[in-house]
Amino acid sequence: MKNTIAAGFLMLVFLFPACKEVDQKTITSDEAVVLVSEAATAYSIFASTQEEGTKAGLNLQLQGQTKSAEDTSEDYPVITVSPLDLTSWPKTITVDYGPENVTGLDMHQRRGKMIISADNFPSVSGAEWEITFDEFYHDNYKVEGVQTIKYSGLNASEHPVYKCTVSEGVITAPTEEVFHFEQQTQREWISGYDTHAALTGDEADFCDDMYKITGTHSGKSSDGYTYTMTTTSPLIIGVCCRWIQEGILNISLKDYDLSCEIDYRPASDTSEDACNNVANITIFGVSSEITLMP
Repeated sequence: MKNTIAAGFLMLVFLFPACKEVDQKTITSDEAVVLVSEAATAYSIFASTQEEGTKAGLNLQLQGQTKSAEDTSEDYPVITVSPLDLTSWPKTITVDYGPENVTGLDMHQRRGKMIISADNFPSVSGAEWEITFDEFYHDNYKVEGVQTIKYSGLNASEHPVYKCTVSEGVITAPTEEVFHFEQQTQREWISGYDTHAALTGDEADFCDDMYKITGTHSGKSSDGYTYTMTTTSPLIIGVCCRWIQEGILNISLKDYDLSCEIDYRPASDTSEDACNNVANITIFGVSSEITLMP
């Protein structure tokens, strides 16, 4: 899912020049490119840590049902749990990727530690997981802040629903630019929640995972511009699809007359397979169909 999000958002970097003539006095096209690129990076990184944190908890729970919950692997990441049992709460779960970059199955590189304070297993309604970071790097971007994942239980469709927040998020780029990110979203696990690749080892049990995401995201670029991203129509994301499959995103700048909207599944897209590179961009009521980055 992380690669899907990053590919979809980074495509916007190339669309922003179409907005540059709206108000050259408030933001230049170069500054707009920086803002959207940084917003995309922050969104992708914190989506990744949500996935990694949830996966660590679910694997702990699933393994505990079949064998010892202790991670005896000598390879990174190393997961430690304190207290090491299946009944005592709260727990501290440390996901240690080591001092050197480790490449995951999603092809992202990580090093350092994610530290999770958990008050129950992530499949227990009301369970809340707080994630902090200790010298943690994602693709050589340093990550700081506090991230929470709260399991709301099953909705009327019997789908697991999570409330995800990021507060005081700070990303430091390898080139030393610093930008900020906050998030308040709901993530509905709409398919694949009843299959577990961690137990079966079957790639199909990984690729059937799909999510519906709604909410808002905000931040400040390294140039000092404050922005808001809003899902005006839910994002539909498949773990093994390169692109966001459906949904509409709006990006706006606080106190500035500038906004752009992208529709990842326009009405003109009549293909049976929603995993494609067709989208629609609308700028102040003027729309055009575009092809997403390969």
